[in-house]
Amino acid sequence: MTDNSIADLINGYKRFYRKYNNEKYNEYREQAAHGQAPKAMVIACSDSRVHPSIVMQSGLGEVFQVCNVANIVPPYRPDKGTHHSTSSALEFAVGTLGVEHIVIMGHSGCGGIQSLIDGAPVALDGEYSFIKQWVEIIAQAKKKVANIPDKKERYHACELEGLKISLKNLASFPWIAERVGQGKLALHAWHFDIASGVILAYDEKTNTFSPLMEK
Repeated sequence: MTDNSIADLINGYKRFYRKYNNEKYNEYREQAAHGQAPKAMVIACSDSRVHPSIVMQSGLGEVFQVCNVANIVPPYRPDKGTHHSTSSALEFAVGTLGVEHIVIMGHSGCGGIQSLIDGAPVALDGEYSFIKQWVEIIAQAKKKVANIPDKKERYHACELEGLKISLKNLASFPWIAERVGQGKLALHAWHFDIASGVILAYDEKTNTFSPLMEK
């Protein structure tokens, strides 16, 4: 273990603190101290290369975000006695914050998707793999791409299929479906390519992904 990684974080915080306490942020600090009012929620992967606030250059207070392995949205399942991190974040974003857009943002080279296709890493306790159980939520995506011979193409196709499943799972939450039907909430599925920086957006009507913007 090296000290450089934590030192980099601390130095980054120092730079942030100096900027944050500049007069430029006076009004924001006063307002933010009493709450938040973002209009968008982003569900992204925990991957260190695809932080949504950096990719989309969003400012403080603009995006309510959740990061998990493979940017997965589980289906609506109100089971008592279990833990639902992503579902509880959705409930808060929709019910309390009243967000108007929910974006699921996948990405290229996703380790969670590779675990789904190739098999999750060996469980650390030798018994139970949290990763395996989590990515199995989108197991249908693996089945859909099983006949693609090239592994890289299969990974990519599975990333896209996983987004479709998560988008469908979003709509399984009754209070999300209700707000979508009322025109108060819009759902989006995007795929970020790390090498090129291109984001593909899913069109549910045509069942296709196309660039979010023209070059």
